[in-house]
Amino acid sequence: MRGRRREWSAVLKLLRTVAGASQNVMLVEGEPGIGKSLLLLEAASVASARGVAVAAGRADQLGRLMPLGPLLSALEESPAPITVARHAFPFPEGSGLLLWLAEQVQTSLEERTGSGPLLVTLDDLQWADPATLMALRTLPSQLASRPVAWLLTRRTASGHDDADRLFDLLEEEGAVRILLQPLDDDAVAEMSTDALGVPAGEELAVLATQAGGNPLLLAELLRGLREEERVRVEDGVARLTGAALPGRVHTAVRRRLDELGTKTRHLLEATAVLGRSFSPTYAAELLGETPTALLPALEEALAAGVLVATSDELAFRHELLWRSVVEKVPVPVRQALHHQIERNPPIRPAPVHRHTDDATAEALVALSLLAWDEGRLSRGLDLAREAVELPAGGCHPRPWTVLARMLTDLWLLDEAEAMTESAEAEADGQPLWAAEISVLRARLALAAGRPGGAIEQAEAGLVAASVLDAPALASSAVSVLGTASLRAGDLPGAARYLERDPARSARGVPPCTRLHSELTAGRISEALDGAAAAMGSLGLIYDALPRHTGALTGEPAAAAWLVRVAMATGDPRRADAVVDAAEGIAWRNPSLPGPSVAACHARGLRDHDPDALGRAAAEHTDPWARASAAEDLGVLFSADGGSRDLVVDSLNDALTCYGTAEATRDAARVRGRLRALGERRRHWVRTDHPVSGWDSLTGTEHAVCDLVAQGLTNRQTAEQMFISEHTVAFHLRQVFRKLNIRSRVELARRSGEESVHPTG
Repeated sequence: MRGRRREWSAVLKLLRTVAGASQNVMLVEGEPGIGKSLLLLEAASVASARGVAVAAGRADQLGRLMPLGPLLSALEESPAPITVARHAFPFPEGSGLLLWLAEQVQTSLEERTGSGPLLVTLDDLQWADPATLMALRTLPSQLASRPVAWLLTRRTASGHDDADRLFDLLEEEGAVRILLQPLDDDAVAEMSTDALGVPAGEELAVLATQAGGNPLLLAELLRGLREEERVRVEDGVARLTGAALPGRVHTAVRRRLDELGTKTRHLLEATAVLGRSFSPTYAAELLGETPTALLPALEEALAAGVLVATSDELAFRHELLWRSVVEKVPVPVRQALHHQIERNPPIRPAPVHRHTDDATAEALVALSLLAWDEGRLSRGLDLAREAVELPAGGCHPRPWTVLARMLTDLWLLDEAEAMTESAEAEADGQPLWAAEISVLRARLALAAGRPGGAIEQAEAGLVAASVLDAPALASSAVSVLGTASLRAGDLPGAARYLERDPARSARGVPPCTRLHSELTAGRISEALDGAAAAMGSLGLIYDALPRHTGALTGEPAAAAWLVRVAMATGDPRRADAVVDAAEGIAWRNPSLPGPSVAACHARGLRDHDPDALGRAAAEHTDPWARASAAEDLGVLFSADGGSRDLVVDSLNDALTCYGTAEATRDAARVRGRLRALGERRRHWVRTDHPVSGWDSLTGTEHAVCDLVAQGLTNRQTAEQMFISEHTVAFHLRQVFRKLNIRSRVELARRSGEESVHPTG
């Protein structure tokens, strides 16, 4: 009974007083799977151990055809069974039958309590027949002088029904009423440890939260993961080994859905593709129905607790339930629905601000970051803009920092630049604010294709953040430094920055910052050791989807890159999860063009769709993302045996855009692809160099020096520069000749000296 200490104390109190002459009634309510039945079973077990007889019954959907069925079955299933004379003759009919049965039940209860105390437990009374509810309205008071206690449960999801009215009346007469709430984080962690034998690792803990504190869903998830060997124990914690939900979860969800009508199930399957939340109006349009025609199905889903109503939409109650529904929709059907959504995206009304005059900038910033992390980008922007208009006080992060960062991520660079400039005056004399501005300018420089400037600004921000003990800001700076170094081809430098990232060890770092950190770490790991190595960092991102989507919005091509890595490691489920999340972001933000293009890029990769990749290559506003899509298109044409001209044209477009973004490493990779096709592209500029010394080295020779001086072999250097090992050896001989040195040790020493005391 993890997380039920208060409720269990009330049950024990009921059992202690069962022998007294008073009306002992306890009413337990909660959503499906919240633990009502388990509470009854545990109560019955303890009662039996204490010498209290137990009469246990439950209602079900078909049992409504039998009057007083739950009470009759409870009496027959008690430890000392009694037989109710149902076949007495003459047998009364109509209302007389109900009265006769009620009298038999009361007589049986009186006889049972004559020999000792009795606990009556009745489960799922939302399905009880009217006669049972009428009997329960009077039996507790009629038997108040007898040693009998009543423990009754009902689902709250069914709304205000007859069972709810019965509970209201019994509560007015003194019954104790308990609402079972979702388990808190501590109870979820304890259940996980109980089921797995060791504490859950971070990825598994994130997955466990998707049960929404529902004990049944959580128990089925943990049991299924263990049975299917989806977890492994490392360093004393349980870690996930795959992203797919176990079969037990799907079975539990299917049982829930089987209680609904066919039309309601079809509605849920279609709307699940839209995302965890959806507009009823758009759902009706998607299905070719009117909202009125969908009303009965929506009401049934709400009554069953599958859906809940928010301020302006409907949402699946549990993320785990929603994921299960989506995963069980056949892939061709899911793709058809996505294409239909793309052709006719939902039009959402402008947000209505309901904030009171006393709303603080800090509160609005927190709400904006939450909306952003959930993929509601337009809403996040609106809230951040509101926050900027209010006095910031000591709010951290600053509202304008949050807004400028969001604008940069959406590649609205002019507005982001203006916001940053207007904020600089406020930062005068405020070291932390000044550090935030440095990191902002680094992000702007990287987005604009200036990795050198990004590194300079991010270094300043990192130093300041480290001195000021601001780990979240320091992690943001490291993410920029790692990405910029990677694009510039400095892999050892990128790896060194990664080692300085506080988000991978510090406490209190926001989840969105941690996810961005893991994305950067995954990119660097993939560049150094391949896609499989990247999965060690990326598992947290994949498994956080679709609840946390911040990693997909930090840069336009993030979703496509995550799809590419998942497919390279043979994990189509994770690729599907990224595409679904990206498309969910797109349809939630129809007024923003960027998310739609990003989703198109990701889907084009997964589906090998040249039209989708072509659209992404044409419509991405970020040059690096546009280059990435063009490169993906060229690779697809090449793999499919398409026209050589199409392959070359796509790769040339990618090369041009990578050049615009100063992405040296990526440009080198594309030149390698072109060389394999017999196409060579000149990538140097003719300048006057001295004949010897450090300044005599060409750009390519400098790049070779940097990598070799950091300990890379010729083969590793060739892999990072996308040239042959023979070419590396040639450039290295030229370097040795120009510097008049004979060993790599001398090269490393000379390179170190130049980095401290440059000659130029």
